[in-house]
Amino acid sequence: MRRTDEAVEEFQRAIDINPNFSTAYGYLADTLSLDGQSERAITYAEQAIRMSPHDPQNAIFNMSLATAYYLAGRYEEAVAYGRKAVQLRHGMTGGHRIYIASLAQAGRLEEARFAVEQLKKIQPDISIS
Repeated sequence: MRRTDEAVEEFQRAIDINPNFSTAYGYLADTLSLDGQSERAITYAEQAIRMSPHDPQNAIFNMSLATAYYLAGRYEEAVAYGRKAVQLRHGMTGGHRIYIASLAQAGRLEEARFAVEQLKKIQPDISIS
């Protein structure tokens, strides 16, 4: 619903209540990355991953890092975190999409084409539109 200001407040409140709630840091990062607040998103996502390095949700938080780096124009870093997200949760199509976009923006077109073919195995109807 794009109510990012409200979401940021709620996640921040969760962190204030429990400063050890790594998931709140991670979803705050996700919200911030989608809101274009890349630097803040990176800080919170890295914190979430440090706090709980084996958390199954780290695939989402790595995808948030990839998105934040992508939106900041730091495509090679976006590639690295997009790849990590895909490795952690192969079936998460959002991870594949940010990984592919990052590869393309980084000028790594052959790798991007190969990654698109991998995504098509999971989501056959995917298209540029």
